[in-house]
Amino acid sequence: MHPFSFGEVPVKLHVLRYFIAVARERSITRAAEVLHVTQPTLSRQLRDLEREVGCALFRRDGHGVELTDDGWFLFHRAQEIVDLADRTEHELTHGRAELTGTVSLGCTECQGFHALADLMRAFLVEHPQVRFDLHTGYTDTMEAELASGVIDFALLISNVSTASLGYVTLPQADRWGVLVRRDSPYAGRTSVRAAEVAGEPLILPRRAQAMNNITAWFGDAAPELRVVATYSLLSNAVLLVEHGLGVAVCMDGAIGVRGSEQCVFVPLAPARTQQSILAWRRGRVLGPAAEAFRALVSS
Repeated sequence: MHPFSFGEVPVKLHVLRYFIAVARERSITRAAEVLHVTQPTLSRQLRDLEREVGCALFRRDGHGVELTDDGWFLFHRAQEIVDLADRTEHELTHGRAELTGTVSLGCTECQGFHALADLMRAFLVEHPQVRFDLHTGYTDTMEAELASGVIDFALLISNVSTASLGYVTLPQADRWGVLVRRDSPYAGRTSVRAAEVAGEPLILPRRAQAMNNITAWFGDAAPELRVVATYSLLSNAVLLVEHGLGVAVCMDGAIGVRGSEQCVFVPLAPARTQQSILAWRRGRVLGPAAEAFRALVSS
């Protein structure tokens, strides 16, 4: 078995699987039962892993084990590595007969998901043994996962750097606007200007580029904006609006996904729109299923 390497430290896949199992079970005894290994063997592997990476991964007490901050970092990375290894093995061993395997997609909340869903449906008609694995998150996370190979494709807002990407632009565009409660004076409007809500407590997207664009729309009023919260996924912002904390600036595509009976989306005027793209890492070798999906998307 070929080891992965953290710096100069080789870590084998089976050790990462042991580590993940203990982290999930929060008990070395229960993890040993799940893994069908002896408890002393598992304890020794964990001690060796901590010595190799040079930090404590667990806090141990009489009730079991808990991950340290370093342990949580490794836990997330180990899951990505093991998932990628499993996908690679499956595609190499099964991808040469009837097309099987997994296509991993990272998705931001946007109107482009409607077109993506249509592409997925068309692909499954031709290749019913393929499975799609969806990761949902904000744009920065999806970009990072695409760059590291954790996902095959990412549904992104078009204002990202595309220098290292192949991509197609999807037909639906997202409108920027404000999400307000139904009892807000803006709720019955067909549009609203940024300057009109400049005095309201605002809930803005955390991503730096989106924040910069939004503050530019407010012009001279930008320095006086009262930002009460920032968000990554709109589900949190929706709850804040519902509870009366302020007005959220967001895109309507995400509203279609999350929705709220207590809130109303009002588009900005003049209209602010953004396209979404389906992107993949240029030059990266994809598995058979992902390569077939890329061919469909590109056509």
